[in-house]
Amino acid sequence: MNDESIPFAVLSDIVDRILEDCDEDVVCTRMRLTALEPAVRDAIVVSDLLNAWQVFYYFFQEQPFDDACEILAFTPASVLPQGISIGEYRECTLTFAVTNGRPVIIVSDDLQEMRRFSGPHAFQDAIRFIDTE
Repeated sequence: MNDESIPFAVLSDIVDRILEDCDEDVVCTRMRLTALEPAVRDAIVVSDLLNAWQVFYYFFQEQPFDDACEILAFTPASVLPQGISIGEYRECTLTFAVTNGRPVIIVSDDLQEMRRFSGPHAFQDAIRFIDTE
């Protein structure tokens, strides 16, 4: 089953049940997303049905800096394939994206991308990279 074959109404029903059961609890939301079939989950994490904060927590199981949380909470997950700037850390800009169902953190300066990290440790790897620069 690929994500194009999953009707939006089905995805919406699944997410409605998750959000109803979990309320605002991102830990609960993460556990429920983890239990889904990969094709369904991959479609949901880049849809308008979740916000980017819920997806960030799903992938990284941690809270980023405060400004990033606010940006993520008010951004639909549907922008994640293009990426969203989640703020600055030590004069570097961090961008969160989802590519092929995998989380990506891009570190850039004012002029160019410096490094790209992917996978479940991408956020911490990006922070470590910046801290050692």
